[in-house]
Amino acid sequence: MSVSEKLRRDAEKIWEEIFKHPFVVELFEGRLPLEKFKYYVIQDYNFLIGMTKAFSILASKAWDYELLKEALTLAYGDVTIEMENYVKLLDKLGLTLETVLKTEPAPTNTAYVNHVLVTCSLGSPIECLAATLPCFWTYMEIPKVHKELIERNTNEIYREWIKTYTSKEYIELTTRLINLFDKYSEKEEYERLKKAFITSSRYEWMFWDMSYKMEKWPVT
Repeated sequence: MSVSEKLRRDAEKIWEEIFKHPFVVELFEGRLPLEKFKYYVIQDYNFLIGMTKAFSILASKAWDYELLKEALTLAYGDVTIEMENYVKLLDKLGLTLETVLKTEPAPTNTAYVNHVLVTCSLGSPIECLAATLPCFWTYMEIPKVHKELIERNTNEIYREWIKTYTSKEYIELTTRLINLFDKYSEKEEYERLKKAFITSSRYEWMFWDMSYKMEKWPVT
């Protein structure tokens, strides 16, 4: 069993909660209220900026050329595959990029980004990879779990969003990340990798929950 498979096994209960979260289910059914989806898109765009920064930190700490190259490839893939699709989606939702960038990230979003950036800054490059894995990996798994819901979904905006994560490009990028992690993770302390992976998995659930509740700062 690879290290990534062990982590996936250890996070199974958390991932099951992600798969059945009402935001996820209603989105894939096509009946999620549009205002909740708009909130999610704005927050997620800001989150992806943080993820791109994380891969940039990873590249700066890479000890060999292949890890450096792959880190930059992942950063570029994040920008071109997900963020470019979001820019196209914003217009359909009646949102502007200026509005998105001016929106303050919610508490859970801020905490998740900080967790990833701190792990990448203070931990090893492989701990950094472990912290980024759940985001990419769960988004690849969710459409597989809810394949039947997608087939019945008549909401064109939601179906278009889902296509990003069922695309050949996204699956190849995520598989590349998993394989890169497994190549370098064998010599790392498992418990440190597990802590980063489990924490990010928890934040993935919390991000969906944040979006469903349209979380705001309790004081302003």
